[in-house]
Amino acid sequence: MGQEPLWLVAPHVPDWLRTQRALVAIGPGCCRVEPSFFPFLWIAANDLPLRDELVPFLVARSGRALDEFARWVAPRMSLAWLLGMVRSTAMSATVREELLWWVGKAEDPEGKAREREILQALLGANPDVQQKLVEKGRIAEARTALRRVLAQRQLALRPEEDARIEGCAELDVLERWIERAVTATTAAEALE
Repeated sequence: MGQEPLWLVAPHVPDWLRTQRALVAIGPGCCRVEPSFFPFLWIAANDLPLRDELVPFLVARSGRALDEFARWVAPRMSLAWLLGMVRSTAMSATVREELLWWVGKAEDPEGKAREREILQALLGANPDVQQKLVEKGRIAEARTALRRVLAQRQLALRPEEDARIEGCAELDVLERWIERAVTATTAAEALE
């Protein structure tokens, strides 16, 4: 007796609740809902003050209030917690990018090590992304190798030919061009 058996947390108090029940304010963002079979609290996260002890409730914010909370909480929580929030809340794209930039700006060796650990965990959980990154790396290496062979053979690239190499995203085509560059008499011939 005397304790609230149920708390409901949402970004705000919905209009239908205001018309159906009496709301007794007991603090910023907290209302007791009456009459009811048993008393319960409605916690409107958007109306709560930004305080460390309220973080578990503040994650329920929405819209601008969520963006404000995300910026406020970033330096207070661990990187793992922050990445979880970025992954699971509907903050604006601008604030999401800010937080990801903030996560990635570590300059100390320990921060860099955490970044690598986080990146490895994310790549491990997303093999398709990892495969795409590997493929992009192989394509970039093939472009570099092609340019080296052409330069070694003193076959000058015109700007449009260099743009064609840069624009090619097919590894098999780049590998074919590398093979041709070994015997071609011009860069244009190598890129046929």
